[in-house]
Amino acid sequence: MKLDHSVFPDHERPPQTLSTPEERAYYLHRISAQWDYGIVPERETFELFRQWKDVFDRYPMRHSAAYHSFRSLFGWEAVPGRLLRAGYEIDDLKEDRTDTCIGWI
Repeated sequence: MKLDHSVFPDHERPPQTLSTPEERAYYLHRISAQWDYGIVPERETFELFRQWKDVFDRYPMRHSAAYHSFRSLFGWEAVPGRLLRAGYEIDDLKEDRTDTCIGWI
């Protein structure tokens, strides 16, 4: 398993293995937070996470767009949650603006 060590800038020595479900959930959280801020995970991360449905189910991140995207991309059932929105996104919705950058995805 190849881990993306860029998500551990605060660790002097990032983990080399993830042996427990809790360690995997911690890594999932860091990868999802990074993606929520626009840094798309590496292909190997998607391949790894595809095997972790038990971790996704046991440790849901209901407010992470990345977490919900992983579930959707893998064809897994949706989980309840409410995605947080930035202030400008709420303003766009209130003013019925549809010229957002979502169209390029």
